[in-house]
Amino acid sequence: MRQTWYDVWNRRFAEGPLRDLAQLIILDGFDIGAGKIEAEDWQSYVDTIASMLGLRQGQSVFEIGCGSGAFLFALRKKYDLEVGGIDYAKGLIAAARQVMPGGIFRVCEAGECPLEPQYDYVIANSLFHYLSYQHAELVFSLMLRKARIGVAVLDIPDLATQKESEVKRRDVLTEAEYSRKYEGLKHTYFDRDWFMQRAKGTSFCCVTFDACVPNCIQNCFRFGVRLLKSDGPCES
Repeated sequence: MRQTWYDVWNRRFAEGPLRDLAQLIILDGFDIGAGKIEAEDWQSYVDTIASMLGLRQGQSVFEIGCGSGAFLFALRKKYDLEVGGIDYAKGLIAAARQVMPGGIFRVCEAGECPLEPQYDYVIANSLFHYLSYQHAELVFSLMLRKARIGVAVLDIPDLATQKESEVKRRDVLTEAEYSRKYEGLKHTYFDRDWFMQRAKGTSFCCVTFDACVPNCIQNCFRFGVRLLKSDGPCES
């Protein structure tokens, strides 16, 4: 039977107590190939995004596709935050609940994300390449409606570098590793303007930026989107 991304992520779960960020990063799939990220680099990346968003102590952050909670866990190393998230992988949500018992985490598909309660910031890290364009449009609209202050969509595969990205992803794995990880599976690539166009006419001003994970092979093939609420419709 052909595997799906749902099958891949629902095979992941913590086999014992979780104590540190490195364990969460591995659970979330950043442990092999072009997407491998060390804990120190992950923390630096999360700190950079927090600065881009203007995150402050005491605010709230919700993550769609939160996995085991590695991004939120790293945020809480520096900030006192109210956190929550959804993911369709039961084992990963169990992990997030274990390491952040004060957070609100539930098993839920991205397109069924509840709009209430609202959070100051709504993020999606390394999620959109698992979505069809139609599904991505729905999730993006939900993020804008759920956020009070800002939205960040991160680790998005860049359509402009699709061919180079797929070659690199294959080259850093053995044939057996690549087949096990990606056989029957596809990533969705996005043009940066896809997000800019969908932000037009909303109350969010949108900018795109190059991926910023230190020492990550995929950086040159990925980008992020930051949206901050303004006083009126934003055209750029």
